Amino acid sequence: MANVTREPKGSKPRSAPRSATTPGDGPSRGFSSVKVYEALRKDILELNIQPGTLLDETELAERFGLSRSPVREALVRLSAEGLVKVLRNRSSIVAPFDITTVQHHLTAIDLLYRATARLAALNRTQAQLEALQAMIKRHATGFGSSDGLQLVQNNREFHVAIAEAGGNSIFVTWIATLLDQGQRLMGMYATDVGPERPDALLDDHRAIVAAIAAGDADGAEGAARQDAAVLSSQLKAHMFRQQLAELDVGKR
Repeated sequence: MANVTREPKGSKPRSAPRSATTPGDGPSRGFSSVKVYEALRKDILELNIQPGTLLDETELAERFGLSRSPVREALVRLSAEGLVKVLRNRSSIVAPFDITTVQHHLTAIDLLYRATARLAALNRTQAQLEALQAMIKRHATGFGSSDGLQLVQNNREFHVAIAEAGGNSIFVTWIATLLDQGQRLMGMYATDVGPERPDALLDDHRAIVAAIAAGDADGAEGAARQDAAVLSSQLKAHMFRQQLAELDVGKR
């Protein structure tokens, strides 16, 4: 299968649910293009709006109590981030999961995990090391009871902190953006796997921090490589099982 989405094969894109973010939380006409962008981005990243869902400008304008212009601006911004796909007929959908895109994402994760861990081992301050150690303890305490979204947020917090300890501001921006873009994919995996999630990712985080504490750049990079490899193998295995589950074995 080329796309990994939750839409039945051959079905038309669904419209975004009106209740994904409640406009009644504030004056609906006070929503600007930025507010529309923030609300839709949150819904997309947290999978309140599923991949492949149609984003109708008229319906969204009605939802936010605005004209179509600020809605269109928000969709353009989301498209630039890769979260929305503009079709040939100029309609927009939530970007589906594409096998090639997923592989590219995992390759980038591997490179950035390794580079930032190596730099952190060489450049971290004592305060940054202590913050990482405290973070590991906090994440371990809530690991068994955390929902999928919280685990994804914990992973993002950890790797952004590693990048900050490395001292390269460009890498900090890149890894934050990369992990934000992958939040939907990771959230779907973590939520679906649920209590059967392996704790290997947490073990690898401990190994990264231990190598950083020792100033062992090679060890930190190796642990980060293992961290990325576990994530990649688990995610690919989950996607493969999902694809098999969606196949109609009665058809040839």
